[in-house]
Amino acid sequence: MDPVCCESSSWMETAQVEKLPRGSNQPFYQVLVDVHEDPNLLVAYVAEDNLLTPEPPNKGQFDHPYISFLFYGMDAAGDFIPIKQLREKYNRPRHEIPLEPDDEGNDDA
Repeated sequence: MDPVCCESSSWMETAQVEKLPRGSNQPFYQVLVDVHEDPNLLVAYVAEDNLLTPEPPNKGQFDHPYISFLFYGMDAAGDFIPIKQLREKYNRPRHEIPLEPDDEGNDDA
């Protein structure tokens, strides 16, 4: 996350950043793009004003070739578990909702 837009003036003009409610003076994010939405676009630089949350969140339907490089998988809530390097970069602790153990944690069947 960049606290303000770090792209060039020409990029901001092409992206019409000045037409956004907060312009370039807002957080901008590098986001992974769902390959089902646009198979030719893998990563996008997006202003916070342009971020949308799907209603309701569609857990488990996101497909991207970088997922296996950036995340360990998903927790019981369907949230991605970031790899150590991402957690360290953004100073975030590891937090996930554990999967329910089967029959009191017994692996024997």
